Amino acid sequence: FKFQGLKKKIPVVFSLLLIIYLSVWVRSSTLSSPTVLDYDPWWFYRYAKMILDHNLRIPEWDIQSFYPPGRPIGRFQGWPYTMIFFYFLFKIFIPTITFMKAAIYSPLIMVALTVIPAYLLGKELSNELGGLMVALFAVLAPSFIGVSMAGYCDTDAPVAFWFFTSIYSIVVALKKPKWYTLTFAIVSNLLFIWNWGGGWITLILFTLFI
Repeated sequence: FKFQGLKKKIPVVFSLLLIIYLSVWVRSSTLSSPTVLDYDPWWFYRYAKMILDHNLRIPEWDIQSFYPPGRPIGRFQGWPYTMIFFYFLFKIFIPTITFMKAAIYSPLIMVALTVIPAYLLGKELSNELGGLMVALFAVLAPSFIGVSMAGYCDTDAPVAFWFFTSIYSIVVALKKPKWYTLTFAIVSNLLFIWNWGGGWITLILFTLFI
């Protein structure tokens, strides 16, 4: 019986891996870029590098913004910390990797991870096929591809991941209000807010719909 159940999961797992591969492949043409792409991605790269150089602490003042005299640094810096985490993770396997290269790879990692909560949300609201369709269209939307290419380390890719994750966590918490589902929903939404100042949008939308 267990073998039969596992056998049914193989096509789903294969489909998810294929979607992850496609999501990374269509964004890989800029992997050879010597630097991150565009202005906003550079802003997040610079903040992440600044945090890395300050022993993982957020500096109080950014002297390069509105120069002179600069401006205070905001608290919503989850995405730069995530890039730093990817850098440390890469260094385990590739000791010579630079922080710039880790930042170039970071959008691809977030897009690949987005497939999972997108699939889980679609499956929760419909079925296995619905989950696969949500995952496919979520990561292969042309407008999303354009702002999540390799090297485009703006917040678009992490916002997509946390948006699907936060929605899925709330849906699960409403259907099965247990301590662990509620904890998952709270943590997911807090991380969404920490990664992006507009992360309140999920809670606002659910409140309005209710």
